[in-house]
Amino acid sequence: MKIKLTVQLIAAAGVALFFSVATRSFAGEGTIILCYHDVPGEVYLDDYGADQQSFINTIEYLKSHGYTFISLDDFVRSKNGSGTLPEKPVLLTFDDAYASFYDFVYPMLREYKIPSALAVVTGWIGAQRPEYVKHDLMSWDQIREVSRSPYVDVISHSHDLHTGIPANPQGNKPAAAVNRLFDEETKKYENTDEYKKRVRDDLNASKRILEEKTGQTVDTIAWPYGLYNDITAQLATEAGFKNQFTLNDKVVMDNPFDQIHRFLIHKNPTISELRADLKLAPSPVAQKRIVQVDLDMVYDPDPVQAEKNLDKLLDRIKDLRVTTVYLQAFSDDDSTGDIRNVYFPNRVLPMKQDLFSRVVYQLKGKAEMEVYAWMPMLSLDLPEELSDDNLHVREYSGGEVKISSAWYRRLSPFSLQVRELLTRLYEDLAVNTPIDGIIFQDDGYLNEDEDFHPAAVEQYNKITGKSEIIAPHQLSMEQREAWTELKTRKLNELAEHLMGVVKRYRPEAKSARTLYAPVVLDPSSIKRFGQSYQKSLELYDYAVVMAYPYLEEVKHPTEWFKELVAAAKRQPQGIEKTVFKVQAYDWSRKKWVKSRTLNKWFKALIASGAEHVAYYPDDYVLDNPRANVIREMMSVEDFPFKRDWK
Repeated sequence: MKIKLTVQLIAAAGVALFFSVATRSFAGEGTIILCYHDVPGEVYLDDYGADQQSFINTIEYLKSHGYTFISLDDFVRSKNGSGTLPEKPVLLTFDDAYASFYDFVYPMLREYKIPSALAVVTGWIGAQRPEYVKHDLMSWDQIREVSRSPYVDVISHSHDLHTGIPANPQGNKPAAAVNRLFDEETKKYENTDEYKKRVRDDLNASKRILEEKTGQTVDTIAWPYGLYNDITAQLATEAGFKNQFTLNDKVVMDNPFDQIHRFLIHKNPTISELRADLKLAPSPVAQKRIVQVDLDMVYDPDPVQAEKNLDKLLDRIKDLRVTTVYLQAFSDDDSTGDIRNVYFPNRVLPMKQDLFSRVVYQLKGKAEMEVYAWMPMLSLDLPEELSDDNLHVREYSGGEVKISSAWYRRLSPFSLQVRELLTRLYEDLAVNTPIDGIIFQDDGYLNEDEDFHPAAVEQYNKITGKSEIIAPHQLSMEQREAWTELKTRKLNELAEHLMGVVKRYRPEAKSARTLYAPVVLDPSSIKRFGQSYQKSLELYDYAVVMAYPYLEEVKHPTEWFKELVAAAKRQPQGIEKTVFKVQAYDWSRKKWVKSRTLNKWFKALIASGAEHVAYYPDDYVLDNPRANVIREMMSVEDFPFKRDWK
């Protein structure tokens, strides 16, 4: 089994939740930091153990191939600029303080003269261990003994954050450090101050207990499950933790708290697998197969029926064997595109039902999917107490400025008040749910006659050199380009700001910006949409192109798809960062695209060189499109799989 940066949390109630990050096969800053858990004689029904022979094989391989084992102090001194490291440095870390560390690993470390770091959950030692910890843990006497050795640095693994907490009314129990507690008696969520106090108290207790028990200064923490956010990182710094370990595959993280990245070793990787996974060069891009899902189909006013609907959706997603779900976080029952309600607790829009987090947890846990929150960028229909016509996008039409008549009744990206409202909405989304990313809806656009919002008019007049508004069609080519560039930049700035808000709570979250297909094929289309394909590739993790041939009235879809892929290839990282999303429903004819036609489209895209494909919409109840047909191109499971060609 290859090294995989996959973190499993089995909550006290027995509910399993998986957090997965695909390995990209390189080590941070040239230093390989390995994370072990239990090291028993044999691995049996332990997803995160590595047996003793595998451990010895790994050590022998690294030693014989020029790697040098370093201590935590060596690494920290190098990180702080007060020391240097040898070539090919390796640091060993061990989480949870299993008895196997004392019985087997510690004697091996002394024999090989290899330093290590041991991460201890102070609340577990000498107490009843959680159900999901299957094997014995060390005692305080043993921890004290190894801490006095030159080969072991004892570090914190929290006091009681290595567990799951109730996070929603349905009873999901994700990681305690990065999620807000849902009080099942009061039916209320922890507020920010309560959350900070809980985490702060835990970190202080862990540090105090470890230092009392070992007599050593403890200034490093390994986050339970490798999960953290900006708040927990800041609290750890305030508690005196100068170094913070996580689990992920990134060389450098744009984070002020400088998280230290580790590779998780488990399930006895062979030497060939170990060698492949610890290369310093990136591995090829992992293909994504994505379904965009309407949460409105799962919703039911009866929570029992909603759970039944969710079960059907999970069966559907597991059957398709895709990698990713773009999940609707809002309600749009009447298909107006103007969002009045959402499915998560927040301070801006009414909550239709606390459903989004439940579906995310189940998709991540039972279907093992990565889940992006599908969110509106501008098209909010605000409640009366927040509504104000001055917040909306405005157009120049018939010689006057008025609220835009476009189908999406959008808020203006130029308005500071709009920015603040969206900040609250996206913050509350990130606080309440462990999403893997955000996909911005296609409402993030401005056409040629928009946006004459009061906050933008002054900048428009600077471009024209006039004191009064003149019609857009009277602009010179240079002025038109400047006006378009301003609007495009403002939309991107807003999206970047909202992703920054999300990343405070979900640091690994990815961004996906939805674009209209003409923007890819014809750069001059930027004027029609205020969208730049080239800039989107630079700014976002993914550009999601609406490759909707019927919507674009394309006569020959297959050839059109080839043109789209060819245009993507002409851009730096165009293929690696573009998701080609096709339509599974023909809205003009009000009927589903034939499943074989859809599969043919996927084939055309992939044969042309597309890495990532998606489709929308999906009807999990009536099997539209038919799973047994599209699975051929949408599944990432290795062949063979069962096909039904009826």
